[in-house]
Amino acid sequence: MSKADFVRVMFNDISHKYDFLNDVLSVGTHRWWKKRFVNLIKKNNPKTALDCATGTGDIAFMLNKSVPEVTGIDFSENMIEFAVERAKKQNSQVKFKVADIQKLPFEDKAFDAASISFGIRNVESLEMGLKELGRVSKSLYILEFGQPKNKLYSKFYFSLLRLYVPLFGLISKRGDAYEYLIASSESFPSAEKFVDIMKKNTDFKDINYTPVFGGIAYIYSAK
Repeated sequence: MSKADFVRVMFNDISHKYDFLNDVLSVGTHRWWKKRFVNLIKKNNPKTALDCATGTGDIAFMLNKSVPEVTGIDFSENMIEFAVERAKKQNSQVKFKVADIQKLPFEDKAFDAASISFGIRNVESLEMGLKELGRVSKSLYILEFGQPKNKLYSKFYFSLLRLYVPLFGLISKRGDAYEYLIASSESFPSAEKFVDIMKKNTDFKDINYTPVFGGIAYIYSAK
């Protein structure tokens, strides 16, 4: 099974518990991280925004409070079904559709801003995904897990995460999903390494990053 197929099946399987598991796994801190992320995007007053790997739509709904036109995409059909239901309940105008980041069905520079939170490391071809994100947007914002630069803190954090895996395996019935979360977070290039990859695969010149919680995650912005 390819990485893309594994990730799609995994998120389809846990979609009905995804929001609950996020709250438990992060002890609610993911909501603060996302709010900080969205506030950064809103500073440039975009009129159109694309939220990729949107999941059940958290970032898309938050953006839509100040961005008039928001589109959310995900290649997990079940996630998009949940996002559409949430939109109906909230009477939201956010548009959701199933789409692959590696083949985005949009015109060049169609969006003032594109965002992706905790999803870029799941893309089969990171380079292709970044090229597509850069193609369709005038600015790009990424929130993703990484590794703390402090070695002791990093070792402690990932050791603590491993203690959680059996619990989440019982709740989600997909222990492999959370084993994948740890493995992908430990190995995914972060900070300067990821900035270098962004520079090589997009035409953005002004690229910056900010560590979150000491480097558990990073926010990248490109213009």
